[in-house]
Amino acid sequence: MALFPGLGVGGVFAWVARRAPADRVGAVTGVVGAAGGLGGYFPPLVMGAMYDEEAHSCTVGLVLLVVTALGALVLTATRSTTGERRAS
Repeated sequence: MALFPGLGVGGVFAWVARRAPADRVGAVTGVVGAAGGLGGYFPPLVMGAMYDEEAHSCTVGLVLLVVTALGALVLTATRSTTGERRAS
């Protein structure tokens, strides 16, 4: 089960090394690592806070996670497209 998260982390940091300016790779890697750490810390807290004991349901927390993931997808897609246009 740890294989795929490991591949994901490796892919992200390889991508950062290729996309970030050479003089700022360390700083960008630090920010990306910090964001990943927060991503592993806050979602369980949100899921626990949104848990509905009466219905034994995590629906609200899952919806918030989906909305956050879709927002990140849209942001990534628009920023990636914009960056490629500037480089051309």
